[in-house]
Amino acid sequence: MKRTVLSLLLALTTSLVSAEDELSQLRLVEYKHLNQKIETLEKAIRLQTLTTEAIRKENYDLACKAQREATIATRQANIKDVNGFSDKQYAEICTISRATSEPNIPSWLKPVAGFEPAGVYVEGRR
Repeated sequence: MKRTVLSLLLALTTSLVSAEDELSQLRLVEYKHLNQKIETLEKAIRLQTLTTEAIRKENYDLACKAQREATIATRQANIKDVNGFSDKQYAEICTISRATSEPNIPSWLKPVAGFEPAGVYVEGRR
């Protein structure tokens, strides 16, 4: 009887250790994934800030490039509710960038004073 109980405990211990190792591996994979997502979002935020500053200085070419990279980073992070807004900002900024690079800019394409991309809030500006 003691041998049976002892062998059952040994078998359970082995299976518990195996399950714990699998759980640890899953947690490690999840941690790495979330860490990568955070880094990608930080990159998107930094690029969005660069976009805003470039627009304030009327450097629409730089703003277009920065917004493009921010849009790519947002898509890599797979933030679905932000992807559409990011695409829209990219289109708006790059349209202005292309229009302002031409010598005869139509007045309706010139950015309005105080133009900032939709969804960007910078403390102290409003």
